[in-house]
This record gives sequence, structure tokens and C-alpha cells, in this order.
Amino acid sequence: MARAKPKRTPIQDTTMVLFTSMTLILLTFFIMMAAKANYDEVKHGKVVRSIYDTFGIFGGGRAAIGDETGLSTNLPSIGDPEARVVVSDAEMARIRALLAPDLSDGQARIIHNKGQRVISLSSDLLFGKDSTELSEGARETLTAFCRIVKTINVPIYVEGHTDSLASGLEGQDNWDVSTNRALSVLNFFVSEGGLDVNGLAAYGYAGFKPIVANNSPSNRAKNNRVDLILDFDAARASDLRNLRNVERKFEFEGFEFVLPALPGRDEGEVY
Repeated sequence: MARAKPKRTPIQDTTMVLFTSMTLILLTFFIMMAAKANYDEVKHGKVVRSIYDTFGIFGGGRAAIGDETGLSTNLPSIGDPEARVVVSDAEMARIRALLAPDLSDGQARIIHNKGQRVISLSSDLLFGKDSTELSEGARETLTAFCRIVKTINVPIYVEGHTDSLASGLEGQDNWDVSTNRALSVLNFFVSEGGLDVNGLAAYGYAGFKPIVANNSPSNRAKNNRVDLILDFDAARASDLRNLRNVERKFEFEGFEFVLPALPGRDEGEVY
């Protein structure tokens, strides 16, 4: 004998309606939040890269958050579709080894500044007294430095600085000295180091960016310096912008996977 189906009570019907309504309200809320959220290209790049790695597009099965040697975006760079921007502690370790004697005696410093690495070199390490011409020792050091940074394809800003005392060079004030020293390093990077001029810039700040007070000879020596700034953030941003031009699909086990396109930006928008 068939059993009679239990009758639904008004309370059960009301509960189901409320539950469905709340679910729709929450879904709408999260859709609105997602639509208004800022798009994080770096995180998106990591997710895309993780998908590519998982399905064997790049060798090594790398994790999305990187490893001990750093994070590689594996995205094409401006002007060179085969280049990669690599944020790697391995190269920084080589720079530390190159500058080890100078780091120990205070002639050089390496500063971690968010997405940048600053290699600060004493002017005495690079130039003769009251000179804007690179010494032979400086040329050897900078040649080795160029061999290292060539592998990471990152913009480098060269900043020249002086102390607060008047320049000892005839016809040149501290603005001239700081700028000419920065340009000497930049020109060496291009002519002797083989670096791409499009990834370089030089600035002179005279004595207006001291790192210590100019109240002693030792402090003034610290302020007389050239800073080499490796801007990894700028390199990553350039590569992520170029990701929009990459064909975003791949095949695996006979199936083709199409990845969603990155959202566009207005041409006038500043990154």
C-alpha cells in the first residue's frame, strides 16, 4: 500500500522562500563587490602562471608564490618578446658577493625598498678625488655588475649625490658633479656593459638627498655616493601590461583551454 506524501506546512514553505531570498541577496552583494573591487594584476598574473605551470606549459612545476630563488613572471617584456623579468634573490646574492669587500668597509650598501633594490656606492669607490671620470677599479666592478643585471632585465636608475660642501671642480657646482657622475655610470653601462639604454635613466641631486647629517668628514663621505636603483615593480608592471597581447589559451590532453582576457584600461590612465 502506497504511503501518502507528507503535506508541506506553511512554515516550511516560508523557510524555503526566506532561504532562497537570502541566498540571492548574498549572491547579488558579492557580484557587486567583485565588480567594484580594484583589479590586482600582480595576483592575476600569479594565478595565470600557476595554471600554466600546473598544466605543463612551463617546465619545473613552479608554485604561484615563487620559491627560494624568487619569482619569475614569464611574461614578454617591451621591445623583447623573449625576455623575462625575474625578481630573484640569486642575482642579488651575486651582487652582494661582488661587493663583499666594499660592503664590509662601508664603501657600499644594499638597501631593500619595497619593490626596489638600491645599491649605494661611495663616490670614492667609483671616482678619483674631485673627478667625474670612472676609475679603473670602478670599471672592473661595474663590468661585473652589468654581467649580473643583464640576466634580470630590470630598469636601473642611476642617481648621483654629493655632500653640502662646495664642489672642488672648476666650473662645476654640486648639481653638475652629481649629474655628470650619474651620466658617467650610465654611459659606461651602455658602451661597455652592453645594457639597453631604454631601461636606464640618470639623475643628479647635488646635496639635497643626504642619508646622514653633513656634520663630519665621515658623514660627508657617506653622502657622496652613486645609487643604482633596480626597479622590479616597474619591470613587473610593464610585463603585466604586455600580457594582454599574449594569446591566452593552451592545449592539454587533446582539450583546448581558453583563459579569460585581462580587462583593458583607458589609454590616458596612468599606471
